[in-house]
Amino acid sequence: LYLINYAKTNPDLAILAVNTFRRDANDSNPLIRALAIRTMGCIRVDKITEHLGEPLRRALKDEDPYVRKTAAICVAKLHDINPELADDQGFLDMLRDLVSDSNPTVVANAVAALMEINDKTNGETFTI
Repeated sequence: LYLINYAKTNPDLAILAVNTFRRDANDSNPLIRALAIRTMGCIRVDKITEHLGEPLRRALKDEDPYVRKTAAICVAKLHDINPELADDQGFLDMLRDLVSDSNPTVVANAVAALMEINDKTNGETFTI
């Protein structure tokens, strides 16, 4: 929580912590991977979104459903901070793919994230 609030006033120093989260996003423990992605997504600083791409892409395809469901919500947060980056790097397509995931929690979070994005883009993202 401290880092999330501190990053807004000192984004250059917050980037130093991002390397730790990037490393944690590769941890063998799925809970650690999910928390790293969640924390990076909550740091609402544009400079940090540049470092989120590769770990988020891996998390959206993670073998563990908890990591995938967390990553789905992170896509909505990324889209809120930098919509062009989320679209250009294919995160919206990856999020749409999660709608057909085998785990119902992943599907629910993917739909929730798509609906949140859809509300902010006036219905241009997701149709049923």
